[in-house]
Amino acid sequence: MPEPSKDRLKIGVVGAGAAAQWYYLPATQHWNDRLQLTAVCDVDEARAGQFTDQYGGTAYGDYEAMLRDPEVDAVAVLTPHRFHTEQVTTALQAGKHVLVEKPMTEGFADAVKVCEIAEMNGLYVSCAPPNMLHPGQRRLMEIVSKGVIGKINLIKMSQNSMGPGSRPGAPTDFSWFYQSGAGGMSSMAGYGLVRLTGLIGGVKSLAAMSTTSIPERVMRDGPAAGKRVSVDVPDNNVIVFDMGNDTLGTMDTGYVAMSSESPMMSLFGTDGTIEVYGGDQVLRIRLYRDDWKTDVDGWQDVDIPGLDTRWALHPATLLSLADAVLDGKPLLNGPRQLAHVIEFIEKVWLSAESGQRLDMTSDYTPPTWGELPMETRDGKFGLA
Repeated sequence: MPEPSKDRLKIGVVGAGAAAQWYYLPATQHWNDRLQLTAVCDVDEARAGQFTDQYGGTAYGDYEAMLRDPEVDAVAVLTPHRFHTEQVTTALQAGKHVLVEKPMTEGFADAVKVCEIAEMNGLYVSCAPPNMLHPGQRRLMEIVSKGVIGKINLIKMSQNSMGPGSRPGAPTDFSWFYQSGAGGMSSMAGYGLVRLTGLIGGVKSLAAMSTTSIPERVMRDGPAAGKRVSVDVPDNNVIVFDMGNDTLGTMDTGYVAMSSESPMMSLFGTDGTIEVYGGDQVLRIRLYRDDWKTDVDGWQDVDIPGLDTRWALHPATLLSLADAVLDGKPLLNGPRQLAHVIEFIEKVWLSAESGQRLDMTSDYTPPTWGELPMETRDGKFGLA
C-alpha cells in the first residue's frame, strides 16, 4: 500500500465523464490543501489527457497501468454503474483506497465482498452519495436524537426525477442511465436510503411494486441530443418498508417525476412532524409541534448552519476520504451502510417480481449526530 503524502491525498480518477467534470476534478483544484490529482484514466486516453492538461497528473487509457502508479494513493471510480464492482475490487486488491460514485456495486454479494477486502487490508472505501457528511443531515439527526417529535411512527419519502437525460448542458451521453445495470432505482434511491438509514438505522423488511411507465426516452442535450432510448429497466418504483419498533414507511423512486414542491421526506412522530426539502440533500427543514407545555404551536423553519461550507458539496466524499487516510478520522460514509442500501435495492427487484414481502439480512447502526463533520449550535426547538 502506498504511503500518502503528509498533507495531501494523491488521487487517480477513472472515468472522465460528467461526474468527474462537474464535481471531482474541480474539487482537486479547489481543495488542493487536502487533495492532489496525480492521474486520470479513461477509455478515451485523449480525453483523459485534456483533463490532466487542465488539472495536472498523468493521463492513462489503461486502468491497470494507473493502479501500478506509485503516485496514486486512492482511486475515484466515476465510471458507469456496471463497471463499479470490478474497478473497486481491483483497486482494493492493488492496495489503493477508493472513492466510488453510487452505487458502490451492482449487487449485495459484491458489496459485502468489497467491505471484507477493504477491512482485511486496512483500506478505506468512501461512498457517494455524501448525505452523511452534509450539514442538513447533521441537523436532522440532531432534532430526531433529541426526541423533538417523539417516537417516529410513519415515514414518507420521495426520491424521483426524470433522469439525467432530461437535463440541459449534458457533457456526455446519458442514455446508459435508462438501461440495465443502471436505472432510476439505483441512481436515485441511494440519496433517500442513506438519509433514512443514517437517521434511524437499518430497514428490517420491505414489499415493492415496479413498472416501466415511460418505455422510450429522448436525450435532451449534449452529444446524444435527440437520441431515442428504449428503457429496459423499471423507472417507477413504490416501496413499503418496516424499520422495526412499529415504524413503517413508504418510498417512491425512479425517473418519472418532472418536478414537485412536496417534501422529499416526512417524519411523523408522537409529538410532532418534520418535513425535509432539497432534492438530493437536506436544504430546508420544517418542524411542526403542538405542545401546550412549552407554548410551541404550528410550523417553524429550522436553521441549518454550515450550508456555505465545503461539506455541503457533492465531492465532500473526497474530503472524508482524505481525513480518514491522512488523519485517521472515522469514515462516516463507508461501505457497510452502502451495502445495506444495495441489499434494499436488490430486494425491491425481487419483491416486485415475486409479489412477496422480503426480510433484510444486513443491518446498519448510524453514528451519532455529533460525529458528523460540522459544528452547529445546540438548538432546543421549543423543548423545556
